[in-house]
Amino acid sequence: MPDPGALDLERRLARKERQIAALREIGLALESTMTLDEVLTMAVARTTRLMGAERSTLFLVADDQGLVSRVVEGDGVSEIKLAPGTGIAGWVALHGRPLVVEDARVDERFDPAWDERTGFRTRSVLAAPLVGRHGTVIGVTEILNKVDGVFDEEDLTFLGVLAGKLALSIENARLLVDLVEKNRALLEARDALERRCREIEVLLDVERRVARAEDLDALFEAVLHRTNEICRSQVCVLYRMDARGAESRVVVAGQPGSRVMRREMGAGFSGWVWLKGREIRVRAPEGDPRFQESLVQRIGVPLENLAAVPLLAPDGGRPKGSLLVANKIGADGFDEDDMVILRLVASQLSQAMEHVMDRQAREREQRLATVGRLLAGVLHDIKSPITVISGYSEMLAAKAGGPEAEEYLGHVQRSLTRISTMAEEIISFSKGERRILERSVSLPDFMDGFARQIRPLVEGSAIELSLRARATGTLRFDEEKMLRAFHNLVMNAVEAMPNGGKLIIEVDAIGKEVLFGFTDTGQGIPEEIQGNLFESFVTLGKEHGTGLGLAVTREIVEAHGGRISFTTAHGRGTTFLVSLPSRPNPV
Repeated sequence: MPDPGALDLERRLARKERQIAALREIGLALESTMTLDEVLTMAVARTTRLMGAERSTLFLVADDQGLVSRVVEGDGVSEIKLAPGTGIAGWVALHGRPLVVEDARVDERFDPAWDERTGFRTRSVLAAPLVGRHGTVIGVTEILNKVDGVFDEEDLTFLGVLAGKLALSIENARLLVDLVEKNRALLEARDALERRCREIEVLLDVERRVARAEDLDALFEAVLHRTNEICRSQVCVLYRMDARGAESRVVVAGQPGSRVMRREMGAGFSGWVWLKGREIRVRAPEGDPRFQESLVQRIGVPLENLAAVPLLAPDGGRPKGSLLVANKIGADGFDEDDMVILRLVASQLSQAMEHVMDRQAREREQRLATVGRLLAGVLHDIKSPITVISGYSEMLAAKAGGPEAEEYLGHVQRSLTRISTMAEEIISFSKGERRILERSVSLPDFMDGFARQIRPLVEGSAIELSLRARATGTLRFDEEKMLRAFHNLVMNAVEAMPNGGKLIIEVDAIGKEVLFGFTDTGQGIPEEIQGNLFESFVTLGKEHGTGLGLAVTREIVEAHGGRISFTTAHGRGTTFLVSLPSRPNPV
């Protein structure tokens, strides 16, 4: 007959072996690549089965010193929260001592609220604190309802050993998480520093290009090409306003130079950004209502994605335009880092535009002042020759006699007067003066005299002159100055048709305005100078041009309260339109 004592010893030995095996398995799991939650869940489940219990819970101490379940074994409970010191687990956490409760229902520390909520019936409880390195309780492990019998000292001892391992693992995991967070913070700080260094490099690079740019065209081309490189984009577009309205300057990666295109104000993605003063990022441009197929065809590159920012004015006013990049190379769109770079470039470009325009304005003023001083000296020197020519022409006319001689003398006298007047006008223009002497002028007589003045300019050439004066009556203006302005427009038309063509001059009265049209069939005005055509010293392809003719013309027209504009097309000619108010004669 077997010895009862020997059998009990064997059972206890087998139990110890199972406990040691379980601890070894849990220890190996804690050292594996499993996540902390996976390890804790496995450890609690293994402990529950090893001790023959119905349910186990692992609590961790929260910031408010209460307990929050990290692992709950058993169906129907997702999370348990205990206030500090509440329930048996709360008492263990507060006092830092293990506890065995044979009958929970008669223990005053037991809180039946969770049993009532879940329908589970707690009979017996075994709980042990999880004590950290510094003696601080970081959690509690709790075993409920021994299936066969009650919890004993061996169960308590085993749970204490397990609690020590779990506490160590939890603290190590927290240290690892803290280390990972610090490493992530360091990496983010390093990335931020690298981005900042890259941004500074971009600003310095743009600043160098701005310093080397002699004019706006050179500035735009240099900055747009560099923007494509920095943002790794295929297309870069600058949208801005000029004297004629809106234009887009486009550069394409791998293609030299840039292209200028006239645009409808506020149209397209670039126009919308300028109009609204807002940034955009678009990953599917073709499905967007702002998409313009005609512009894409002119660029010659399909749009896959884009980003754009407004060119904010330094004084905080309306944006000066917008800067757009399209087709991010190696990606399906632009990210926030690209937007930061784009904002920096746009800010630098906006300031650079102001700087270059201010510098050009100062240079024009200096050149105008120089021209004015030179002409003043020339005018002083030619007064004597003009007087001599005028005197001898009168003597020749008197000797020749007859009405024809008188007519020729009148032409000579008027031409000499015009020479002096032209020089004085440029001097006044260089000083910014707007002096006009208005008087009532017969439109038919004025146009007849103007036609006689300009016919020598087209005689002997292949230019066909057509005058269509449909307006009659009188108009108040400074006749000499207006002749000078119209003469400039005719000279431009003649120079635009070196191989001949048609020059049509029309006069119409419409409403309260009189319109003067000058149309030629030349090659048209190049796009690169259309935006600043009426500024001083703007000229292209003229062997003897000064670039002052149209600037003086606009000054004269505006001094009369009028307007001047133009339309042009490559290879199909240009029309200048001068509008003057038909003010009534003073009483």
